[in-house]
Amino acid sequence: MGLLVHSVIKPFLEPKSVAIIGVSRVTGPGSFNILENLVNAGFSGKLYPVNPYADEILGMRAYPSIKDVPEDIDLAIISTPRSVVPSVVQECTQRGIKAIIVVGQGFADADQEGKELQEEIVRIAGESGARILGPNTFGAANAFNRFSSAFIATEMERVPIGLISQTGFFFVGLPKFNMVGKAIDLGNACDIDFADGLEYFENDPEIRLIILHIEGVREGRRFMEVARRVAKKKPILALKAGKSAEGARAAQSHTGTLVGRDEVYNALFRQCGVLRVSDVDELGDLSKAFLRLPLIKGRGIGVITLTGAGGIMAIDTFERHNLHPAKLSPETLRKISALAPSWQRMDNPADIWPASMIAGHPFEEVFGTTLEAFLTDQNVHGVVLIFAGFSLETSIDPTESILQVAAKFKEKPIVCWLYGLEPEQMASRLEKMGGIVVYPTLDRAARALSRLNEYLEYLTYQE
Repeated sequence: MGLLVHSVIKPFLEPKSVAIIGVSRVTGPGSFNILENLVNAGFSGKLYPVNPYADEILGMRAYPSIKDVPEDIDLAIISTPRSVVPSVVQECTQRGIKAIIVVGQGFADADQEGKELQEEIVRIAGESGARILGPNTFGAANAFNRFSSAFIATEMERVPIGLISQTGFFFVGLPKFNMVGKAIDLGNACDIDFADGLEYFENDPEIRLIILHIEGVREGRRFMEVARRVAKKKPILALKAGKSAEGARAAQSHTGTLVGRDEVYNALFRQCGVLRVSDVDELGDLSKAFLRLPLIKGRGIGVITLTGAGGIMAIDTFERHNLHPAKLSPETLRKISALAPSWQRMDNPADIWPASMIAGHPFEEVFGTTLEAFLTDQNVHGVVLIFAGFSLETSIDPTESILQVAAKFKEKPIVCWLYGLEPEQMASRLEKMGGIVVYPTLDRAARALSRLNEYLEYLTYQE
């Protein structure tokens, strides 16, 4: 089913016919063949290989020039030496092609000649109303129609994430978390820019979260205008690279982008409602949080732990992220105190180990009852669970009771830190069922909750 999205980006992500100009005759592993990757991905649109030295590639007729392709073309992908790119762009515009991806490097990311070539292709395209993505780019990818212009094979999944980056790095995804639902690699961003991508994802029903990897923005005023509008509809996470002086110089070399002062970007993001992340780990953490958890309506957090030390560490962590332990209601205190041995004073954080080990209550019952009491409490806006990641073969397995309770309270986020030697199985089970996100550290768990509330506060302020 086609998307009801009208944008200059549409033919880049939803092409029905694609010409690959300069496609290699070499196929197989290590060939970096865009045509082969498209075929292997299962793309169902029409494909037209263009190579003057081949009559056939992968069983498809090859054309000596884009001028010889008999059909209309939605998207042209140019993968030729830089010196001939302007003439190829000219031929594409003469054919009426309005969307062009220039894959190759060596333009504004390189020397003066490259900068002049880049300016020339922008001029040629602009005269005909065509748009250019790149140069120095993987191009675009769309898991929902199995399209990718990347010259390496990408493992795409239909995750509701729209990515706009200045690198193909994120096309590959992060460990244990694929970030490519739909992706646009701006490369040098000579024409198509962040604002264009944001406008496309703004009304895309298949995208719920937008991620930006930014080295530099050309049109700051337009970016601010569009980002502010889009952020009211969907959360936007931004990883801004080139913060240090050396990093800024490296970014200039990478994409030829004017990076600008870091504090200017901080102010820009705050005004637009864009959530800046500090590194790739936080990007992955917050992506999971915004996809799998509800926004948190306050900063009072309940902590349920199997170790008193873990509860103390959680409180210390909260302070760093502008959170605080929730003050439990008398009713909640009554419910959880009924489980504890007579000598234990139950509160928040709630150390529930003695309730099972000393008072003799079944472990699963203690966990489920305490969690339900916390989530029922209006003072508790979200919950952090701290327990050992026991092997699922052991008799201590609270996951079932946790998931049953969580399913009844979908309006409050639950995050978990698993310590111990074997947390992977339990973490996978908790996350697979949905509604809970497991983090490798308490700090990252607390940070995720805090940023969920930060976005809600932005939305509330805009009303």
